[in-house]
Amino acid sequence: YRGLEQYRLVSKLGDGAFSNVFKAIHLRTNQTFAIKAVRKFELTQAQKASVLKEAQIMRSMDHPSIVKLYDFVETKEHYFLILENCQGGELFHRIVRLTYFSEDLTRHCIQQVAEAIRYLHEEKGIVHRQAYTYTIFLSIYIKPENLLFEPIPFLDRPVDIGLSQAGEYDEQKEDEGRFVPGLGGGGIGRVKLADFGLSKVIWDQETMTPCGTVGYTAPEIVRDERYSKSVDMWALGCVLYTMLCGFPPFYDEDTKILTEKVARGQYTFLSPWWDSISADAKDLVSHLLCMDPTRRYTIGQFMQHTWM
Repeated sequence: YRGLEQYRLVSKLGDGAFSNVFKAIHLRTNQTFAIKAVRKFELTQAQKASVLKEAQIMRSMDHPSIVKLYDFVETKEHYFLILENCQGGELFHRIVRLTYFSEDLTRHCIQQVAEAIRYLHEEKGIVHRQAYTYTIFLSIYIKPENLLFEPIPFLDRPVDIGLSQAGEYDEQKEDEGRFVPGLGGGGIGRVKLADFGLSKVIWDQETMTPCGTVGYTAPEIVRDERYSKSVDMWALGCVLYTMLCGFPPFYDEDTKILTEKVARGQYTFLSPWWDSISADAKDLVSHLLCMDPTRRYTIGQFMQHTWM
């Protein structure tokens, strides 16, 4: 790629609607990065503005739970975002691999996501300015696919301790090993929020809504009502639910039916998957997946909940 002469592209990490993400090594420093290459010719003016806004926002961020943007390069054909490389990849793949997370591992992961949200809500206060058409709402991006992690070595659990959580379902859960407070478990160490831009979202031309994200979107967005920071707390609740049981609270192959389910806030703690999950964990999920945004937990209330 013209503009990336200082880097050697090693492998492709993923594809977005208008972008590819590569693992790359800086030729002079030997440092590893993730480079997102966004194809300009496929973007509308509004989408180009969104990418520039994404870069501006990410440049100003400095938090251990948010992927760092090191550099931004614009050429005639591309925008290149030079990003921190999280070697573990997407948390989504780890949930699939482990079937679901134990409550300890879930807490370890969700706390770091919550810290990123608190930083953005309370310290940055830039995410929810609604003056622009390309306002970036986190809730579109708070989902397991946009959470990356740094791997840690797998830690064998002591022989006398069985698998966590679900009695008869233990046999179907992959062993996540020993959990160490402050370090992690299941091969997961640091968790980071990534991707703030439309460059990864595929837009449905008819409705101009992001496809594939409806399941994590708050009812007030789906119903096209006024919304605020509380939409992010709903998305956090969806991620928490997914980590604990291995599937999302709202799901349907048909986007229209899924949208209706979300609009009505229709979810349940399905048996047998939720039978052995603690009452405190369910209580926290319920306070996040609350239909009334004014009664939904704030990030502060979330952090102070007994389960946390």
